[in-house]
Amino acid sequence: MPPQPQDLNAVIKLFTDIGLKIIPFLGAVALFVFLLSVGKFIRASGNEKELKDSKKLLIWGVIGIFVLTTIWGIMVFIRGEFGFNSTFGIPQINI
Repeated sequence: MPPQPQDLNAVIKLFTDIGLKIIPFLGAVALFVFLLSVGKFIRASGNEKELKDSKKLLIWGVIGIFVLTTIWGIMVFIRGEFGFNSTFGIPQINI
């Protein structure tokens, strides 16, 4: 069992560490949904129902990317303001 945080700074560091590890994966999922919806939109030319469905999926993909980028920026800001990490980190998936 991992050690329990003892103060507010430890809780914030734990939260940001976990969040900054999950965000790249969720960002990849949002990007995949966006690219999938672009493909569906192109393929659905002429079919109104499929165009409507692909537009909805496209909008949700863009919203997902926007929300994840915003959350990532807030978490990096919090880490910098509380002095946990002074470097600016770009989300990456290490293979």
